[in-house]
Amino acid sequence: MANSVLTSIGDLARLRRVELRPEWADNARGIDRDDEAALEIVSEAIGWTPPSRYADHPRAHEFPMLAWHGEHGWAVAERLESDGRLRVVQHSVPTIWANGGEAELYDLVIPLPAGRRTFENALDVFKTAVFRRKHVILIAVLATVVVNLIALVTGLYSMQVYDRVVPRGAFSTLWVLTIGAGIALLFDLALRVIRANLLERESIEIDSEVSEFFFSRAAEVRLDARPPSVGTMAAQLRGLEQVRAVMSSSAMFALADLPFAVLFIVIIAMLGGIIALVLAISFPIALGMAFLFSKLINSDTIRAQISTNRKNGLLVEALDAAETIKANRGQWYMLSRWTSLLDELHDSELPVKRLQAVAGTIFGTIQQGSYIALIAWGAVEVFDNHITMGALIACSIISSRVNGPLIGQLPALLVQWSYAKSSLKMLDGILNLPTDRPADVELLRPNRLSARLSLTNVQFAYPGARTGVSIPRLEVQPGERIGIIGGVGSGKSTLLKLIAGLYAPREGQIMIDRLDMSQVAEDVLRNHIGYLPQEYRLVNGSLRDNLLLGLPDPGDDRIMEVAAKTGLASMISGHPRGLDLPISEGGRGLSGGQRVLTGLTRLLLADCKLLLLDEPTANLDVDTEQMVLRAIQERMAPDVTLIIVTHKLQIVGHVNRLIVFANGQIQLDGPTQDVVNALQRRGPPSAQPPAKPPSPPARPAAAGNVATANPALSGIAGQGQPGGSSSDDADVTSAASA
Repeated sequence: MANSVLTSIGDLARLRRVELRPEWADNARGIDRDDEAALEIVSEAIGWTPPSRYADHPRAHEFPMLAWHGEHGWAVAERLESDGRLRVVQHSVPTIWANGGEAELYDLVIPLPAGRRTFENALDVFKTAVFRRKHVILIAVLATVVVNLIALVTGLYSMQVYDRVVPRGAFSTLWVLTIGAGIALLFDLALRVIRANLLERESIEIDSEVSEFFFSRAAEVRLDARPPSVGTMAAQLRGLEQVRAVMSSSAMFALADLPFAVLFIVIIAMLGGIIALVLAISFPIALGMAFLFSKLINSDTIRAQISTNRKNGLLVEALDAAETIKANRGQWYMLSRWTSLLDELHDSELPVKRLQAVAGTIFGTIQQGSYIALIAWGAVEVFDNHITMGALIACSIISSRVNGPLIGQLPALLVQWSYAKSSLKMLDGILNLPTDRPADVELLRPNRLSARLSLTNVQFAYPGARTGVSIPRLEVQPGERIGIIGGVGSGKSTLLKLIAGLYAPREGQIMIDRLDMSQVAEDVLRNHIGYLPQEYRLVNGSLRDNLLLGLPDPGDDRIMEVAAKTGLASMISGHPRGLDLPISEGGRGLSGGQRVLTGLTRLLLADCKLLLLDEPTANLDVDTEQMVLRAIQERMAPDVTLIIVTHKLQIVGHVNRLIVFANGQIQLDGPTQDVVNALQRRGPPSAQPPAKPPSPPARPAAAGNVATANPALSGIAGQGQPGGSSSDDADVTSAASA
């Protein structure tokens, strides 16, 4: 932390059990002030609401809060004692200020992460964002009322000109009316511009707030609960664009003007009398047709939305797997799937387009028919001296406010709203997916977690699988070095993800430092658990961005120090942009080994107490592997626990405990040498074909794997099980299945 203000804000967030983003204080780290005014300066730099100072003593339930004392500086006040002492936390250390009555107390609103807020459905997200800006909505409503009242000026002006000016030649009256109408039109122009700017600006802020929420919510979905197609899920999030189209200023203006159609019909009745019946009949007919039209297209728009999502999902899949598709001549297969989805999309969109065209024609006919009826009936009324010619002209002008934009835009608005409704349902599906941590549970935020693990009766299976990982009991003590070996698909990687807290067990309990892992805050777990998957993907940005993903910036010296130990420094120094080396999506352009080295470097920068490594050296050459193993070994403090999935004998030699995994279960568990001896004593299984050519001499253990370096182990064939994930590749040792 740059100063005591940032430290105190971090302590306050921890005591309030609010998760802070890793980069929350980046914009304020250059502020070196520690006086009382520093809090407001820091809040402004971060972009938070300014703090409020308590004029009187706060009530008990309002603690904890920030406290400033001229002698002691900044701290977090936990409680105010009856004798005037103030119990505080300063620099994460509890203490007591004897002269606490002299302290100034401040309330600071720490915004919750976007995905932590709870909503019943997607529509509630939008409603909350809209009603948070009630003052702007009120101003827009008032402007709409005035704009629609000013819309009467043109009709009334025409009426006065035809009834008073023309028959009598009262040109002085004409100039007064014209000037008044011109001023009204200028006022109308100003109000429309102000209203449009207000709504557009608020629409952008609403869109940013809602998009941030859904992106965060999608990111917090449990990995084992995600939909099979990432592209389809991404397309579901694109449904925000459909809702945004409905919330655009033009659509909002049309909806806001719709209720004023009744006012215009009343005004026509006041001016033209009985001829208002034409609009009193045609307008409800148009609304009824619109309601029927929306019902007819509802199912087709849902089908079209689903087909669009599947099409976008296939597009993402095809682009992501372009190398595999090209190498295996799969373009024709993907093209056939694409055209099939296009046919489905067109079959569902065609009825919507047909109905929209029919509705537009019908609404246009209603517009023209009602206008003709109004003029024809009005002519009869004028002839009978029931109304004046000016009144008829005014009624025809005002009727355009009902028959014009209001009815003319209904078909397009109904299609937009129908697509928006189907998009809201799909966004509801994202909200219904389980997250890593339930939002309604008060999570634990311990300051420290030791790497003590306990798995009891843990059961996990992927959706649709009959069997999965089953761990009746597994204990891991701080400081242990554990290796896990097993066959392809035996469940090793799945076990690692369960221990990392990325998967939630269907049954049983996983404890870390005697705390239920499901009850520990996500940011606390990620700070204490470092996980490196088999296929480490990089994100679009720079190399520095990937190395510091989710971490505070320790400085370039520290980054290069760790990179030199893992071997990544050669790649950094070999590129003209160094740490700012651009990284494309997924890390394309870098080798698998370079991506792994990036992940290992970030893992060592994180300084975690529990390291979970899944085949960390599978893509590395012998020299780089030796360098990485040395770096990991140097990182191994007495309280740091290492659990590593491997099939290489060289890595097995660095662990003091070995677990053999097969069929989703632990088959052997004990000291490394004892487990290796037990595997050697088993020998080849009886199911092994008896006659085989003699094997060539084994390679040295340092460069080989367990199965290659030991003939007894190589004869034991592994069996893939549904409990393992597809990432359990390159593993040739599953002796327990013998």
